[in-house]
Amino acid sequence: MQSIQLTSIKGIGPRRAELLGKLGLASFYDLLCFAPRDYKDYSRCESVCDCAHGQDVAICVHIDGEPKLARVRKGLSVVSAQAADDTGKLQLVWYNQPYRKQQLHKDMTLYACGRVDLTRGRKIINPVLSLALPGILPVYPLVQGVRQSMLRDAVRNGLAAFGEQIEETLPAALRQKYDVAERAYALRNLHFPSDMQALQKAKRRLAFEDMLTFRLMIDSLKRRRVQNGGVAFVPADAEAFGARFPFSFTAAQKRILGEIAADMRADRPMNRLIQGDVGSGKTVLALYAMATAVENGYQAVLMAPTEILAVQHFCAVSRLFGDGACLLRGGMKKQEREEALAAIASGRARAIVGTHALLQSGVVFDKPGVVIADEQHRFGVRQRALLGNCGTPDVLIMSATPIPRTLALLLYGDLDVSVLDALPPGRTPVKTSLVPQEKREAMYDFLQAQVDAGRQAYVVCPLVEPSETLEDVCSAKELYMWLKKRLRARVSLLHGQMKNEEKEAASAAFRDGGIDVLVSTTVIEVGVDVPNATIMIIENADRFGLAQLHQLRGRVGRGTAVSYCFLLAKNLSDAARERLETLIKSNDGIVIAQKDLAMRGPGELLGKRQHGLSAFSALALANDMQVLKAAENAAMDIQTDDALRAQCGAVIERALLAVEEAEKQIAFN
Repeated sequence: MQSIQLTSIKGIGPRRAELLGKLGLASFYDLLCFAPRDYKDYSRCESVCDCAHGQDVAICVHIDGEPKLARVRKGLSVVSAQAADDTGKLQLVWYNQPYRKQQLHKDMTLYACGRVDLTRGRKIINPVLSLALPGILPVYPLVQGVRQSMLRDAVRNGLAAFGEQIEETLPAALRQKYDVAERAYALRNLHFPSDMQALQKAKRRLAFEDMLTFRLMIDSLKRRRVQNGGVAFVPADAEAFGARFPFSFTAAQKRILGEIAADMRADRPMNRLIQGDVGSGKTVLALYAMATAVENGYQAVLMAPTEILAVQHFCAVSRLFGDGACLLRGGMKKQEREEALAAIASGRARAIVGTHALLQSGVVFDKPGVVIADEQHRFGVRQRALLGNCGTPDVLIMSATPIPRTLALLLYGDLDVSVLDALPPGRTPVKTSLVPQEKREAMYDFLQAQVDAGRQAYVVCPLVEPSETLEDVCSAKELYMWLKKRLRARVSLLHGQMKNEEKEAASAAFRDGGIDVLVSTTVIEVGVDVPNATIMIIENADRFGLAQLHQLRGRVGRGTAVSYCFLLAKNLSDAARERLETLIKSNDGIVIAQKDLAMRGPGELLGKRQHGLSAFSALALANDMQVLKAAENAAMDIQTDDALRAQCGAVIERALLAVEEAEKQIAFN
């Protein structure tokens, strides 16, 4: 199926194929594996009089009059049509879809499907039109130029032409034992489910295969690590190491230092995951592992997901290792990068800090002893595979996203899991509250009072620039300009589109106290540690995930002063309100992660783009955690049953291919 090009599907020419390519779709197989992010259930016909505000409905209506086209302003047109059924009237409205006027005429009868809006009369905005009841429709992620109808038609036509070529990858015995559907059934019903039960069966099957592949991949990596052997280090003296810091370690930190020392003393590679809440003191544990490697004559590598965090880590590493520290990141000048690469390859650089740039070709290490990944969930499984296949170094992975322990053990069965379950002394819980729009000005008055008292504040927005399609969503640039006029304070701006030098300058100025208020996007989610910051304001908080909100809140409460987190949102849905209420009620990352898992599924916690853990898993696991354990057991069956292993060749090959791809991407010598 991977050889069936998109242009082989009815209705897809070169231009549409190019547009779909922006979504990473190049073949019919890619299209099948492009999972919907949501569904609209239009399998029942509703009456106009029974429709509630915000409800998604399918209504059989007749058009009362000729549709009207209005050009409101440049770039904005509105088509409207009066419609009715036997119980009442409503208006159908389309924005920037002028062709709708030609599609409709008076006395036409059809189904109008969409969300009911009762704010000013009764209407449906941008409804989908159909001559028959549409059933359950998929809702796909989009890019500019691609409409839902285009993707739906592409999948529907592709299935009609090539659906019979969908190959089964799991033997009947395994499917029967673990109650999973056939692959062809699952892929058809993933996109166009006959009913909600069929959709759940489809999700379960696809998630089962994803997780089975993932487990086989992890098992392969684990076997290779054991075969490779490891370095038996002499651990750094924990007491002498602790004396280099101006604070005492917590009992939890001391416990995990002991676990790291025992791991590194053994002649097998360490492979440990440390889960610790925001501000729990994970970095000092990484520095201990680095010190052990360096004292034994090896290199230590620390990877961070953002340049801001990498620079912060480099500052800490430089204080410990002096000239032996080295920083490698994207966007470096050619000469600077070449000098860093030469220092790494020659071994002059002993303690190396960087971003994903460390995983690129051309990076050759002299003698790696330990590799550490901070905020591990941002790297994904493929990068994790790289860490486990870079020769024989020890691997330490850290995450402030506290995945519940049972799930962590299932997903990371090759890792030893340590939980850093205590915050350093002196940390105060952050007071969190939901601020209604009418109190927004009062909130910024409070911020001004905090600045007047010598404190600092973050203000986070979901967008960098204003959006025509998201008019109610706050942008960092717009708010920055407003706050510069509104506040008696030094206000600065930070976002991902800025040049590296500009981002570093803004971060450093805020960290050093030269800036009072930092207006930012989520680039400050990790890597900014300013104890004097006592206020975190999150605009449009409903647009962020629960775990992400907890991370952002973790930027404050790092000193001894009382800190505050203010959440602003408009027109909250029930689910969004429940999410924000969870954050208000708890500062415990484990409690929040459990709630996040229940509400959103592990795909949100772990990242939907991890190799072997696709959107299928994210969709299914939100409703069926048992599929995790089923896949775990199935992997054991395959490993111990020669006949079954022979029948599962496609799944095993996919897992081994993932390992081989990872090995090709990096050269640790």
